[in-house]
Amino acid sequence: MEINKQELLAEDLAEMLIQVKRFFSQAKSKKQIKPSEFTLLHTIIQCKNSESKGIKASDLSTHLQITPAGVTHTINSLEEGGYLERLADPSDRRIVLVRATVKGEEIIELMRMEHFKALKGLTDSLGEHDTKELIRLLSLSLIYFKKKR
Repeated sequence: MEINKQELLAEDLAEMLIQVKRFFSQAKSKKQIKPSEFTLLHTIIQCKNSESKGIKASDLSTHLQITPAGVTHTINSLEEGGYLERLADPSDRRIVLVRATVKGEEIIELMRMEHFKALKGLTDSLGEHDTKELIRLLSLSLIYFKKKR
């Protein structure tokens, strides 16, 4: 059975995406927190406002579209590392809120800056034209996959 050009291209694309994912997983694994912890902690920080005492775990679960058990596991890990803390909701003591500690905010900012620096290096290497083309192609890819859901 002969494989057509589209199938070969799809295989090449799949292999490239696996390599990119592997590279970023290995790069992040050298950091102090895991990618899943980064995502949760970053979300907590983004949802913070001046009146907020924290965010409910159930709201994190909904926002991130992960199970409550997954949120609890990640919260436990981050709390053990001193990156977040649990608090009782002042309006309802049965509700537990979580918020980032100063240490948590610092690690997120450090990792964001390192990530931005790496992307800046990529844009310098690719140049303006190829960077814009990459952005255009990734945008089209995302639109395609969102339609397929």
